[in-house]
Amino acid sequence: MTRYALPWLICATLYAAPDRLSQDLNQFGTASYQQLAQGDGNLIFSPFSISGALSMTLAGARGETAKAIAGVLHQNRSQAAYPEAFMALVANLGQRANGSGNELLNANGLWVDSGLRLEPDFLATLRTKYQASLSPLDFARNLEGARTAINRWTQEHTKGKIRELFAPGSLDESTRLVLSSAVYFYGKWEHPFQPNQTRLAPFKLGNGSTVETSFMKQTGRFGYAETPTAQILEMKYAGTGLALDVLLPKPGSSLRDLEGRLTEDHLAGWLAELSDRNVEVLIPKFRVESQFSLREMLSRMGMGRAFTGSADFSGIDGRRDLALSNVLHKALVDVSEEGTEAAAATGSAVALVRMVVPEHTVFRADHPYVFLIRDAQSGLVLFAGRLTNPKN
Repeated sequence: MTRYALPWLICATLYAAPDRLSQDLNQFGTASYQQLAQGDGNLIFSPFSISGALSMTLAGARGETAKAIAGVLHQNRSQAAYPEAFMALVANLGQRANGSGNELLNANGLWVDSGLRLEPDFLATLRTKYQASLSPLDFARNLEGARTAINRWTQEHTKGKIRELFAPGSLDESTRLVLSSAVYFYGKWEHPFQPNQTRLAPFKLGNGSTVETSFMKQTGRFGYAETPTAQILEMKYAGTGLALDVLLPKPGSSLRDLEGRLTEDHLAGWLAELSDRNVEVLIPKFRVESQFSLREMLSRMGMGRAFTGSADFSGIDGRRDLALSNVLHKALVDVSEEGTEAAAATGSAVALVRMVVPEHTVFRADHPYVFLIRDAQSGLVLFAGRLTNPKN
């Protein structure tokens, strides 16, 4: 049986409705963090972006393949109900995240080889529920032109932040469909830092050495909580409901200890303890970029069938001739005195198979920590990562 490649792409950011779906997606996000954080160094990824790509992939999956993808996403809604719930969440984000100098851009695109006939229900779901516009491409005869067009579209819809999601060689002539979605976020701090207060200071690395980096500083009212082993700081973006949360290990505890306890239940419990406190904040300016192939991660999480000849994506073309070949992800975050800029993209290639807190607290983030960008209203995590070295 001939099987065709079908790369999917999505890039996402920021916001959520206060319902069970947010908790489900956070379960997926914390499980993904545990997988991606096994290496060393800085990390940034968007669980919301990845779940968005998988949600659209789910629209074309059937049978055990659909069950596996839904299981990885921790969602039990029917395939008919899920797209509306997911996109209602996205619409909520868009309504609240724009304005007051902040910007959230979100766009979906469907790139289809001219020789592929899509099932009407799949096409209708992508067009009407996921609001993906249809663009024809010729992967067989103009592969490089198709790759360039998709990458250009992604770059344009992330304001140039996500480039070359599909590197040369990541697609081939068996590609038949790419679903692309891009999200870009810029948020200004509710309480911006003054650049004249930024100073060089040492940041302690995990190996005991230090590097000099620029620390932003201010004292003000921020969300704050403590666990026995960590300090938690929340800094809000003006007029959005979004926030940056920094989870900083206390002396005597390590980043690995903190990451080992990072589950949806623990995270929800920790963040529920946040309250306004007068905090002296010292945090480095930083920029982190990451890129991954997620095939192994998703296979370990239970989606292995989707990457094999037994995959069932018959909801796409009416035949069982498609399977995922890879899932690619890129993300970045840039934190400065004014605010935060973040973007992410995920591309799935379906291929032819072939405690009591003092009122004044010092939060000095001068050693490795975990950070999140989330919707403070629902708790939905849109970006997650760690900073181990602000100079890398």
